[in-house]
Amino acid sequence: MIIKPNIHYAIIMLLFGILAAGCLKRKEYPTIPQITYNSFQLFQNVAGNDSVAFLQVSYTDGDGNIGLSQGDTLAPYTGQFYYNCFVEYYELQNGVWVKPVLNLPFYYRIPPLNDNEHAIEGTIDIRLNAPFVSPSAFDTIKYSITIADRALNLSNTVETPVFIK
Repeated sequence: MIIKPNIHYAIIMLLFGILAAGCLKRKEYPTIPQITYNSFQLFQNVAGNDSVAFLQVSYTDGDGNIGLSQGDTLAPYTGQFYYNCFVEYYELQNGVWVKPVLNLPFYYRIPPLNDNEHAIEGTIDIRLNAPFVSPSAFDTIKYSITIADRALNLSNTVETPVFIK
C-alpha cells in the first residue's frame, strides 16, 4: 500500500506540470520579419585564396511565413520576389558608398523555416561563393541584407561592418 501514495503524487505532479506548461506565454513578434546582423566569416582554400564567406543573421517573424518552396515560382513569386533573401554589395568610392552592378547578384531563396503559423526565431547562414567582391580599384566594402516573407513583407535592412579587402 505504500506504492499508491507515490503513484497519486506522481499523477498530481504530472497534471500540475501539464497545467503549468499550458500557461506559458508564446513569444510574439511583428508579422513583418526582423533581422539582426550576427557575423561575417571568410574562409580560404589551401592555396590561401578566398574561397567562401558566410554571413549570419538572426530573424524573428510573428506569423512564421519565411521561406519559399521549390514550387513557389508563379506569381507573386516571380521577378524580384523569385528570391527572398537580398544581399547587396557596396564599395566606398571617393568617400561615397556605391552599389556597383554585378554580373551575378547575391540573391537567394530561403526554404520554408516553419510548417505552421506560429512566431519563429532563429539564424540564417548565407553562403557567398567567391568571387564575393567586385574586381575594382576600391578596397573598402560592406554588404546589406534584407529578407522577404511569403506575404512579400520586406524585413528591415542590416549592414555588415566595413571591410578592407
